[in-house]
Amino acid sequence: MPLIFRESVPDRADVGVWHCTEPEEWLLSGLELLPGDMRLLSGIRNDSRRLQWLGCRMALRVLSNDPRVSIRYDDYGKPISISPPFPVSFSHSGDHAAAVISYTGACGIDLERIRERILRVADRFLTPPELSLASGRDRLLILTIFWCAKEALFKLAGVPGTDIQNHLCIESFDYLCRGEGELSGLVITGGNVRRIPVKWRRIGEYMLALALGEPNS
Repeated sequence: MPLIFRESVPDRADVGVWHCTEPEEWLLSGLELLPGDMRLLSGIRNDSRRLQWLGCRMALRVLSNDPRVSIRYDDYGKPISISPPFPVSFSHSGDHAAAVISYTGACGIDLERIRERILRVADRFLTPPELSLASGRDRLLILTIFWCAKEALFKLAGVPGTDIQNHLCIESFDYLCRGEGELSGLVITGGNVRRIPVKWRRIGEYMLALALGEPNS
């Protein structure tokens, strides 16, 4: 099916979410993958994971309006589109897959199904001050937003050894019972501190977060 969600950040990025309902053969028929990408796909044994992998690339194909989805990876494993040559980021959860293509700098995206198991692990990825921001009847949703935000920041930073709990921080957040919003995040790497806004949005039973770095970052 077409993208179930698409959004443009004017002059900066395009974002899309694909619902992976098609068989693998159909998805493959809509893509022109390089031999290296086909080798990567052949190494994925799990059928659901293969559909997610293809769904990410179908989303990118629609965003770029080009079936020749060609990806290379930098020294830190961050994906970069070869044609056109821009930073990209992928995420998937359940039967949904997401992609972002950035025209001005580093980017990170995360998609997560809203599930109660996050309640049991919150103290593993949030600091005590961050945990205090996630309280009340909407705690499950807020924790999912925070997880997605930190994952998006992690992908944007692209630095091995980054501690998601202590090097990626939620600086400020107001929920206000809305289906979308923005929070302020901090990326602390190599003694440097960068303040990065993170946009989030609920899409059905999923949460999506997008982090865009400074131009040419």
